Amino acid sequence: MKTNKILIVIFFLLLIIENNAQNTYNVQPGIKNNQIVLQIVNTSETEISLPKPLQRRGIKNLTFRDVSKETITLKPKEEKEIKYIFDVNYDADISKQDTIEFLITDNKTIHLTKQFILIYTQPKEFKLEQNYPNPFNPTTRIRYSIPNVGTGLALSTLKVYDILGNEVVTLVNEEKPAGYYEIEFNATELSSGVYFYRLQSGNFTQTKKMILMR
Repeated sequence: MKTNKILIVIFFLLLIIENNAQNTYNVQPGIKNNQIVLQIVNTSETEISLPKPLQRRGIKNLTFRDVSKETITLKPKEEKEIKYIFDVNYDADISKQDTIEFLITDNKTIHLTKQFILIYTQPKEFKLEQNYPNPFNPTTRIRYSIPNVGTGLALSTLKVYDILGNEVVTLVNEEKPAGYYEIEFNATELSSGVYFYRLQSGNFTQTKKMILMR
């Protein structure tokens, strides 16, 4: 899966009050280590100091990894890059888009707001992923994806079976729109051993093995 690198060039002028220019980017749910690079240019004649991390709004479906709190100082005519690493949540709603807004200030007033729009891409195929953790005790998480189908909804079932093929539990049994899904399986009442989980959606069927280890 391909990560994304978003480059945003910002010319920092003391006379600039606001710039709401927007850019749109496509990102895939579940992708980690994406980058936002703010390339900030101090075109003024005075030194400026910017806090890091810059204030951010609208990051419900993103997890930012930057933890640095240092101040960024730019001399007149100096240019610096500020990098932010982020992961996109696997269960991001692909029917919606998010607007991320950076507020850039010199600790006195907001000189600039920079916005960009994230559009979450749809799955291109049915997929059942390996549960995590595996082996597990007593809970594990199962991810699966459903592409767009002609009817708009796909009747989907996700069931767990023991090693003899007996059904243990039905985790999912409903019509699902295209998207990325994640569900927790709690095996507190089950004994150690090998289990299988099977996704059926339309003509698609896939089975994977998991191990419960007490």
